[in-house]
Amino acid sequence: MKKILDSVENYILAIGLIIMTFITVLNVISRKFLGLSMSFMEELTTAMFIFITLIGTAKAARSGRHLGLSLITDFLPKKYQKYAALITWITAAVFSYYLIRYGIVMVQSEIRMGMKTPALGWPEWWFGMFIPIGGIFIFIRYTQWIIEEFKKEVE
Repeated sequence: MKKILDSVENYILAIGLIIMTFITVLNVISRKFLGLSMSFMEELTTAMFIFITLIGTAKAARSGRHLGLSLITDFLPKKYQKYAALITWITAAVFSYYLIRYGIVMVQSEIRMGMKTPALGWPEWWFGMFIPIGGIFIFIRYTQWIIEEFKKEVE
């Protein structure tokens, strides 16, 4: 499962960055030479930015590169450092729970209200799904990370 998630994350991040770069370069060129600003492209760029940020967070969590304040945990004895990691996991789990829960509520209300994006006219929930999906990835990756942390302590 780890390798599958790694591949999925890598593809999402690569494709998302390619799309964002292509759209941004195209928009800059069209603005510079044609005097046209394509606002519909900015919608796609913003949506992709949100998605790759959440997936990038999950990827960083899996490899233990998430943001943290090691100043405090470095001074703790080794046997207590795993509890600091557990607090980090609990915080990430609560954050993921809220991303998933309220992301789903948001998507349901976007579907119920029939919301469309302003420029493209696409269903808003297509992009809204990025939030609960990102929350799921974050939860899974932090859980994998904490399991690895506790395995290190046993070995």
